[in-house]
Amino acid sequence: MRIHETILGLNKRNIRYIYKYNERKYYNLADDKLISKKLLEEHGFPTPKLMGEFAHYFQLTQVAKSLNKNADFVIKPSRGMGGAGILVFDKYDNKKWITASGDEYDHDAIYQHSSMILSGVFSLDSTIDVVMIEEKILIDDLFTRIAYQGIPDIRVIVFKGEPVMAMLRIPTKKSKGKANLHMGGIGVGIRMNDGVTYISDSYRKGVEINPDNGERVVGIKIPHWERILKLSSEIQKIVPLGYMGLDWVIDKRYGPQILEMNVRPGLEIQNINGMGLHGVLHNIKENDENN
Repeated sequence: MRIHETILGLNKRNIRYIYKYNERKYYNLADDKLISKKLLEEHGFPTPKLMGEFAHYFQLTQVAKSLNKNADFVIKPSRGMGGAGILVFDKYDNKKWITASGDEYDHDAIYQHSSMILSGVFSLDSTIDVVMIEEKILIDDLFTRIAYQGIPDIRVIVFKGEPVMAMLRIPTKKSKGKANLHMGGIGVGIRMNDGVTYISDSYRKGVEINPDNGERVVGIKIPHWERILKLSSEIQKIVPLGYMGLDWVIDKRYGPQILEMNVRPGLEIQNINGMGLHGVLHNIKENDENN
């Protein structure tokens, strides 16, 4: 297979992997974060604790009240995409909750944001959504050091029960504390064999130092890497999607936590790792066919 043939493009991803290995009837197991969470919890997979769910407008006045001056929680839409609609709070002061990026929300602002979630403003299909409140991740010490603010996450691509490629996404000042590469977050590859971060020679945007704090982001051993791989491999036993992305975070208290599952994981991970996904996936398919 020539080098250019190993690259997985959008159409090839959709036709040869998503449509072929992911039956549409199972999409909701990943697309709906509330369904995902309850399924994961039922089968003993680690995921951030659910503190509340609000599916009706008459419940929205209870959202802020239920927080009870709590300062460590996340509000998110159940069917959100790309991080839209997610608010991460870490302070409570003067009757206001303050996000990781410094934005302040009083009771009325919490109500308004929750109302927008419920009406489907952030959902991937613009349909009525559900407000979820989760316990905030207590970030692992390693990631506290390398991130500007917010919570770094680990994206793992899984195909037919085998983790095939991974990257670490690090929040920056530019990305406003979100681990989103399109907003300016830092992406570094993770070697699958040992869980150490690196930058490929072909990734011209790669950086070895986080410019916000001067901390080195390559050559880092991801904590609990073997457990992340093991659980990533086992997840398809309960979620019958043959091709998917798993987003992991590492909690200081509980270890690896599955943040969410993705039926349509993006393709930037190839640039960051300096290799094409199609070549890796093709080899797995051939091995399965020959065995």
